Amino acid sequence: MLKDALLEKRCLMVCGGGGVGKTTVAASLAVAAARVRKRVLVVTIDPAKRLLQAFGFSDALLQEGGAPLALSGEVLARLGLPADAGLSVAILNPKWVLDRIVSQSLGPGQGTKLKETVIYREMGQMIHGLQEYTAYEWVTRMLTDDEYDLIVLDTPPAFHAKEFFNAPAKIRNLMESRVFQIFIPSGSSWIPSLLTFGWVEKLLGERIYRESRMFFETFTALRDRIIARCGKLSEFFSQRDVSVVVVGTPESTPILELEGLIGFLEEKRIPIEAVVMNQVEVPSGFERESWASEVSPGVLEKLDEMKLHQDAKADRAFESIQRVKARHPGREWVEFPMVYSLDGFEILRQNSEKMKN
Repeated sequence: MLKDALLEKRCLMVCGGGGVGKTTVAASLAVAAARVRKRVLVVTIDPAKRLLQAFGFSDALLQEGGAPLALSGEVLARLGLPADAGLSVAILNPKWVLDRIVSQSLGPGQGTKLKETVIYREMGQMIHGLQEYTAYEWVTRMLTDDEYDLIVLDTPPAFHAKEFFNAPAKIRNLMESRVFQIFIPSGSSWIPSLLTFGWVEKLLGERIYRESRMFFETFTALRDRIIARCGKLSEFFSQRDVSVVVVGTPESTPILELEGLIGFLEEKRIPIEAVVMNQVEVPSGFERESWASEVSPGVLEKLDEMKLHQDAKADRAFESIQRVKARHPGREWVEFPMVYSLDGFEILRQNSEKMKN
């Protein structure tokens, strides 16, 4: 059960389509876990970067990314957590993670030269899947170093979710591809590197040629490390202490995305811990008798209309959820109700309270 996973797992990956409140669900799970575990971290690689905003951090910190930030006592109190709760939040900055990998893999001189090249500075845009790879690198390193008891990882929307799970294999294939290898220094091989040809310098210009050669000569050691790591990361999802939470809403398009993602994960044999149906409309709870003597007939009529509209939405949501449950029997389903509130803390608190039941 999801409640047990919050007690026992080391990493929960939260996946779902855009607009289903996936980031809010990830944050809610982390808040719930912080009630029972001492060191909890929630990480987002969602480009919209809503997670830090939900926890009240400034725009400056939002843009920087990098090292995790512990929540203040004031924020913990607003979330209904004790003052000694160990809850931290981080946003993935791929360049920050890659810089750390370079520093740990290469000597100070080589690392500095590599970071100064144009190609390295543009790697995030050039290599598809690098963002996802750095997420794996960062999370697995923190788990290995035992920095946190549980890490909740908020992944990109479902359109990119399959790319997220395929990222380690794609990065490894790129590093081993012939297209990449023609730029690698030849060493003892009889096959020359493309950068050894003089016409390439004339084509690129002296500065770009020099930096390109510097990059590939220095990147060779890092490339070997990435290939080795990708082999291990491909096994990441098969670990017993890692599982996935899939998020959707009762609307038709999100349900289609949800079922497509479930099918993909099943095909890959990636364990699904639970399916969260978020933003579920519930009956209004309006009691006509308690209002009849306090408001005018016109206002009472409007309240009746609102009740009918809300109850109809709740009925449609219930029917949609029952249909999708019937198509995927044997799974745990958790429903988070739609919360109409301007206070993001209140939404996180209510969702996390539901995990007690």
